[in-house]
Amino acid sequence: MDLAEIRKKARPRKDEIPGDQRPPSRRDARATPSIQGAKSATPVPPEPSHEASAQPDALDPLEALFRFRPELELATEESYLQGLTEQTRDQEDLRQWLTFTLGSEEYALDIGHIREIIKPREITDIPRVPDFILGIISLRGLIIPVFDLKKRLKLGAAEITSASRIVVCQDGDKSAGLVVDCLNQVVRLPAQRIEPPPAVLSGLDRDMVEGVGRDRGRMMILLDLANVLNAELI
Repeated sequence: MDLAEIRKKARPRKDEIPGDQRPPSRRDARATPSIQGAKSATPVPPEPSHEASAQPDALDPLEALFRFRPELELATEESYLQGLTEQTRDQEDLRQWLTFTLGSEEYALDIGHIREIIKPREITDIPRVPDFILGIISLRGLIIPVFDLKKRLKLGAAEITSASRIVVCQDGDKSAGLVVDCLNQVVRLPAQRIEPPPAVLSGLDRDMVEGVGRDRGRMMILLDLANVLNAELI
């Protein structure tokens, strides 16, 4: 007897396997769910209806915002024009100032009176002038006097360095170049940040100062250009 016949005799026939030991067919498994699985299944609660969850007193989000912040109101045409007018007035009150250093202090001139800024150049002496006038220069065919601004303000004499500049200014029909130690920057100051000259100043010192400006913790002396250029004030 060969090996194939031995396996054939050892394999039981289908009709000899008891019915309760036969593996269920695929069709039977789909048709009949197991009792154990049916008992362990957790019932699914019904979904809540939208009508039950809706609140009858629910507010519109925008209405809720205004109820929470009753002081908020929509802008009217009158309030909009008022705000626009105030903003325009604030912009008109702004003045730009060119700040520079003289010694250890910071000064400023209204930028509307500044024509240009040039580096120091050869200055021609002229006789019988106040000591703060260093001489004259020719600038594109125009003869312009040059002031030692430190001497003009009685702060000593200017020392010309690589950082020194001549600020060419004009007020009406008067023009001059002012020698400064170094330039800083241009700042914008509203009227409320400009204070009148200190009461301790008197005479010529007070005439030269228009006010005191404050910007980000800095204090700068704002010069009155008309009086600075007036050589008769000595």
